[in-house]
Amino acid sequence: MGIALAVLSLAARPNPSGAETASSPRPPSKVFFEVPHTDSIAVFDFETRRVIRQIDLGSEPKPPEEGAREAPAAPAGQYVYWIRHNGNDLSVIDTTDYRVVGRILLREKGPGSVTVARDGQTLYIPHYQAKALTIFDLKEEKQRVIPLTGFPGDIAIAPRGTLLVTSRDSNQLLAVDEATGRIRAVDVGRNPVGVAVTPDGSQAYVSHDTEAVVEVIDLTAVPYRIAKRIKVKGTGGSAVAAGPDGKYVYVAHCCANSSLTVISVETMSVTCELSLAPKGLDPTRIVFSPGGDEALVLNSGSMNISTFRPPCGEPVTENLFDP
Repeated sequence: MGIALAVLSLAARPNPSGAETASSPRPPSKVFFEVPHTDSIAVFDFETRRVIRQIDLGSEPKPPEEGAREAPAAPAGQYVYWIRHNGNDLSVIDTTDYRVVGRILLREKGPGSVTVARDGQTLYIPHYQAKALTIFDLKEEKQRVIPLTGFPGDIAIAPRGTLLVTSRDSNQLLAVDEATGRIRAVDVGRNPVGVAVTPDGSQAYVSHDTEAVVEVIDLTAVPYRIAKRIKVKGTGGSAVAAGPDGKYVYVAHCCANSSLTVISVETMSVTCELSLAPKGLDPTRIVFSPGGDEALVLNSGSMNISTFRPPCGEPVTENLFDP
């Protein structure tokens, strides 16, 4: 399974309580995704359930307006950072008017995804070609590169300044200390791909491409350890997402196993399994509506999305550009 190009990152809003959590306090109201076979991205609005804008990335982005920054620092939630095709840079999109306002040049090639810190001021970018992780400080416009021990897959933010990165060829989950760059490894099953952290920061869930298992990692233990290995029906665990209510984790399986596995955080067991139709879909991201009452599954290489009511509502697949 190839790297998902339809990956998006919307800067997270800071937690007003000041408490340290593992994920954004509120899901985004709009979702950005790649339009297949084009150099453009579309903007989906949860409220209207329509594509409200299409943004062309086919040419080099125009220089920012005079006085603007090349990598603009901004209030959390204002910018989306998008991986450009076959390159080592990111397009910076202003979400107030959906304009490309600049780009961020990266020192390493092969960026696989972009994750935005909770305060919206730092980007985390794993590079599958360079076996490295870039940490980009938007405020200071500085980047540093941390070498990794294997090909990185997905990335998630854990408490206490720790980044979790799946390492596909070394069969490990890498726990990277953001401040020092120190890496601790947890041995997991074959070809780990997806990883997500529960909202309370106590657990991480790891899916696998070639093994029908999901591992629960205890993030309260020192060092981290596997709390449970949950057997699931399908391999091809292409994406993992923790529900905003903290009660369930959702694992998407691609291709011939097009389906979702819903896991209870409390019991660490499978609650239900949901089929995605038509077969052959390649789900790459699971996104929740602002109220958490609807989930949207992005399917790579297709304008088809699958939506369902958490935790176990029957998924419905539709084409976003159909009238």
